[in-house]
Amino acid sequence: MELTIEINNPKARRLIDDLVDLGLITVKEMRPTWKERWQELSDNLPKSVDISEQEILEAIATTRTNPGKL
Repeated sequence: MELTIEINNPKARRLIDDLVDLGLITVKEMRPTWKERWQELSDNLPKSVDISEQEILEAIATTRTNPGKL
Protein backbone atom coordinates (compact mmCIF):
# COMPACT_ATOMS: atom_id res chain seq x y z
CA MET A 1 0.00 0.00 0.00
CA GLU A 2 1.30 3.46 -0.86
CA LEU A 3 0.35 6.66 0.89
CA THR A 4 1.45 10.25 0.35
CA ILE A 5 1.75 12.40 3.46
CA GLU A 6 2.70 16.08 3.60
CA ILE A 7 4.56 16.86 6.81
CA ASN A 8 3.91 20.36 8.14
CA ASN A 9 5.39 20.04 11.61
CA PRO A 10 8.99 19.15 12.59
CA LYS A 11 7.67 17.03 15.47
CA ALA A 12 5.74 14.93 13.00
CA ARG A 13 8.91 14.48 10.95
CA ARG A 14 10.73 13.18 14.05
CA LEU A 15 7.85 10.78 14.69
CA ILE A 16 8.09 9.48 11.12
CA ASP A 17 11.86 9.09 11.51
CA ASP A 18 11.31 7.12 14.74
CA LEU A 19 8.84 4.80 12.97
CA VAL A 20 11.42 4.23 10.24
CA ASP A 21 14.11 3.51 12.85
CA LEU A 22 11.82 0.93 14.47
CA GLY A 23 11.33 -0.74 11.10
CA LEU A 24 7.59 -0.14 11.14
CA ILE A 25 7.45 1.94 7.95
CA THR A 26 9.59 2.77 4.94
CA VAL A 27 9.84 6.27 3.50
CA LYS A 28 10.40 6.50 -0.24
CA GLU A 29 11.23 9.73 -2.01
CA MET A 30 8.72 10.64 -4.70
CA ARG A 31 10.33 11.27 -8.04
CA PRO A 32 8.54 13.58 -10.44
CA THR A 33 6.81 11.95 -13.40
CA TRP A 34 8.10 12.58 -16.90
CA LYS A 35 5.08 14.82 -17.48
CA GLU A 36 5.94 16.91 -14.39
CA ARG A 37 9.60 17.10 -15.40
CA TRP A 38 8.69 18.15 -18.94
CA GLN A 39 6.24 20.77 -17.65
CA GLU A 40 8.92 22.27 -15.39
CA LEU A 41 11.38 22.37 -18.28
CA SER A 42 8.76 23.81 -20.63
CA ASP A 43 7.81 26.51 -18.12
CA ASN A 44 11.46 27.66 -18.03
CA LEU A 45 11.81 27.96 -21.80
CA PRO A 46 11.49 31.35 -23.48
CA LYS A 47 7.92 32.16 -24.46
CA SER A 48 8.99 33.36 -27.92
CA VAL A 49 7.78 31.61 -31.05
CA ASP A 50 9.78 33.94 -33.30
CA ILE A 51 12.71 31.58 -33.71
CA SER A 52 13.56 29.85 -36.93
CA GLU A 53 14.79 26.32 -37.45
CA GLN A 54 18.10 27.76 -38.63
CA GLU A 55 18.52 29.69 -35.36
CA ILE A 56 17.87 26.50 -33.41
CA LEU A 57 20.46 24.58 -35.45
CA GLU A 58 22.98 27.39 -34.94
CA ALA A 59 22.37 27.35 -31.17
CA ILE A 60 22.91 23.58 -31.12
CA ALA A 61 26.13 23.92 -33.13
CA THR A 62 27.40 26.65 -30.81
CA THR A 63 26.62 24.54 -27.74
CA ARG A 64 28.42 21.54 -29.24
CA THR A 65 31.54 23.54 -30.04
CA ASN A 66 31.55 25.39 -26.68
CA PRO A 67 30.10 22.91 -24.15
CA GLY A 68 31.61 24.71 -21.14
CA LYS A 69 29.96 28.04 -22.04
CA LEU A 70 26.36 27.14 -21.12
